[in-house]
Amino acid sequence: MEANSRRRKYVGIGGDDVPSLGVLEGEILRLIWEAGEALSSVQVYHAMYEERLVSGQEMQSPSTIAVTLSRMVDKGLLAIEKRMGSAKGFYAPLKKRSDVVVAVLDDVAIRLAGCSIRDLLQSLPEGTEPTSEKVAALQDVVTALRALTK
Repeated sequence: MEANSRRRKYVGIGGDDVPSLGVLEGEILRLIWEAGEALSSVQVYHAMYEERLVSGQEMQSPSTIAVTLSRMVDKGLLAIEKRMGSAKGFYAPLKKRSDVVVAVLDDVAIRLAGCSIRDLLQSLPEGTEPTSEKVAALQDVVTALRALTK
């Protein structure tokens, strides 16, 4: 398999406070957040199947989804809710989407830029010139982040 054709496995790098977040885990979290309620593994599988069918992506097996959900519980990303009259577990996120996004971005910034996202943004006020080579090299990143918030 060529290096360019390999699939990405992780978004963010992970650390002591930020568990590594696999691409599949990120997809699952997004689906559950968008559903607005806890989902069973079957519901997650069907939601993902529909999404991937439309985009022409390869689908994971139901057992892969179930194992991934279990690992996400172990990592503290999801909780299992039991419902009356149902033997199934329903998976609910333990963290808000914004908290996970900020944690992953902050972890990447610390590891790659040597400073937090907050420090990075504060060191480069809009309309001013960068104060160091490191900050100058990250100006495009800051500009892209600011564009996302407008």
